[in-house]
Amino acid sequence: MKIIQRLIIWTLFTLTLAAQPVPFLGSEEYDWISNEISGDAAFEHIRVLTQYHRPGGGSEGLMEAARYVEKKAREYGLEDVQLIRQSYSRRPWNAKLGEIWLIEPELRLLASTNQVQIHLADYSRTTHLESAEIVDVGRGTESSDYETQDVKGKIVLAYGSNSEVMREAVWLRGALGILNYPDPGIPDYPANALSRPEQIHWSRIPAEDREDEVSTFAFQLSSRQAVGLKKLLTEGEAVRAKVDIEAVFGKKADAWQVMVEGYLKGTEIDDQDIVLTGHLQEEKFSANDDASGCASLLEIARSMTRLVREGRIAAPRRNIRFWWVTEISSQRQYFADNPEASARMLVNINQDMVGANQAQDVMRVQNITRVPFSLFHFLNDVAEAIVEFVQEGNRSNLSVLQAGIEDFYPRPILSRLGSRHRYNAALVPFHNNSDHMPFNEAPIGVPAISFTNWPDNFIHTSDDDLWNIDQTQLQRNAFIVAAIAYVIARAGDDTFPELASQVAGRCSGRLGEDYRLALDGIREPGSDYWVARDQLEQAYLRELRALQSLETLSQSQRSSRIREGLEQALSEQYKVMESALARHWETVSGSEVPERTLNEFEAKLDEIVPKISAGPTAFLGRRGEIGSVSGLHSVMASEVLSFIDGQRTGFEIFRAVRAEARRAGSHYYGEVEAEAVFKYLENARNVAVIEF
Repeated sequence: MKIIQRLIIWTLFTLTLAAQPVPFLGSEEYDWISNEISGDAAFEHIRVLTQYHRPGGGSEGLMEAARYVEKKAREYGLEDVQLIRQSYSRRPWNAKLGEIWLIEPELRLLASTNQVQIHLADYSRTTHLESAEIVDVGRGTESSDYETQDVKGKIVLAYGSNSEVMREAVWLRGALGILNYPDPGIPDYPANALSRPEQIHWSRIPAEDREDEVSTFAFQLSSRQAVGLKKLLTEGEAVRAKVDIEAVFGKKADAWQVMVEGYLKGTEIDDQDIVLTGHLQEEKFSANDDASGCASLLEIARSMTRLVREGRIAAPRRNIRFWWVTEISSQRQYFADNPEASARMLVNINQDMVGANQAQDVMRVQNITRVPFSLFHFLNDVAEAIVEFVQEGNRSNLSVLQAGIEDFYPRPILSRLGSRHRYNAALVPFHNNSDHMPFNEAPIGVPAISFTNWPDNFIHTSDDDLWNIDQTQLQRNAFIVAAIAYVIARAGDDTFPELASQVAGRCSGRLGEDYRLALDGIREPGSDYWVARDQLEQAYLRELRALQSLETLSQSQRSSRIREGLEQALSEQYKVMESALARHWETVSGSEVPERTLNEFEAKLDEIVPKISAGPTAFLGRRGEIGSVSGLHSVMASEVLSFIDGQRTGFEIFRAVRAEARRAGSHYYGEVEAEAVFKYLENARNVAVIEF
């Protein structure tokens, strides 16, 4: 009875907190931050960044973008600002000119970097052709596509991936180069996405040559251009083109990538940095991916340094550290160059595509990833509380009108020049492939989340331009990220009770969801009790990690007592659910709970205790050598490594990862089998990043 009473009080307490106007912030702090941060100001940075083709390390556009950010970071008052040149694994490439003219049966400019930079595929080689015939090979990725075509000495028109067409047409059959266009089988965008027929896709061809595999060039055409060219090809006349490309490859030994760093310094704690990230490198345009994230970081830096400098808000206790990076590789290289650096970082908040005009495509949602289960953390709950507040403040319901709220939205965050669209956002399970990944992954282990707009029909094309950006969504996301960072940066004994209550209440709710999932797994006598039981147990351990993570914020006696009490309450809740699950199984099956039996690979996993044996430098070089395992999702493979702590057996790791995949659903991560986990651990051991 006491447990039930405690849970009821707990629920009522968290509901009361949810009714407060602003989570974790005083009303005056909210007013200063939400009004100072400007989506319109951030948009002006995007205007600058979209001028540069910045495809990767060594590109002149990337350095120009980095220098602009460095200048603005200094201007806005960040401390210890530096532009860091790092080593890079790819050859630097810069194109001076790339154009292809149709010269027969008519004169027409097909593609030019003077028109659209990404008409020319990255890594295209210097080429001068006075006249070459164009032939249509369809997809161009299979030998059957060439059965009726002799492509030697010709340019092929194809819609398959450039790397595959390069192999089949150029390397194997002697073609001169490629004219590529979008796959006609991909469904059209929604009706309001009017520019798709003229959309140019960013692409690349293989950067490295081998003895018999010398890459040449590729141009990207729009769907409309391809239709016109195909029409000419079917009319029976020879179709010929002239090509001029001037491109410069640098030496691999001189390759570099770049990141810019700056600080809003804390007043008390210098070894628990809150790291904010966005990536500088991308193709020309890239207004949303990721000029929006970089611009948002600049606007957060400007706003927060000004508010602190002028005494409008209190200075943070911890450092807020700003990183503008070369996507993913900068962080991995930084941690390799500075192996102890991650120990001084508390969390990472990444922004990758945070300015999407959601009216351009109704599919667009501002997704915010949660921290993976291996590192489960209070960061989830701070982010979720603030995101929910902005969502509720920027959507309209009939009850809002009936409550007498005069504005269309109850707590609007609107830019001057942006839309009045609602804030369409969702917290989603962890995914990889952005700048939060190097923080979460082993051996770094810094809890990280990412703001990533998805799905997006404009990414990596000429359509990812200024017209696709909404200053209002930029402003909302910048406010949320600034608020999350500030709340954690200033957290201490005085703010601990509210933070702990929010975390504990959300832990309890999530545990309840896994309890439902466990119950749902027991439907008939043949159900596997231990899969259901593992689901509940791993959920409890996950939520316990979130509560324990609060210890980094305050170690006072009062804070410790609060945290320990909440951990005890969570334990009691788990025990009640565990007992109820067993009774449910006995009722459904008509028998007692069975003893656990292990299959062949579960038994093998139970005999090993993996341990990370490689540091950041070794991981940088060997991570790509760990062979993938069929059936094991890449995100779950990453989690297998992240759960390794030198204490868990392989079987415990398998149970944890299986429960994580089941919690998200098979449509996210598929199913996790013991055999796949064992093989992946063996692969990791074979390249000496772990040992048993």
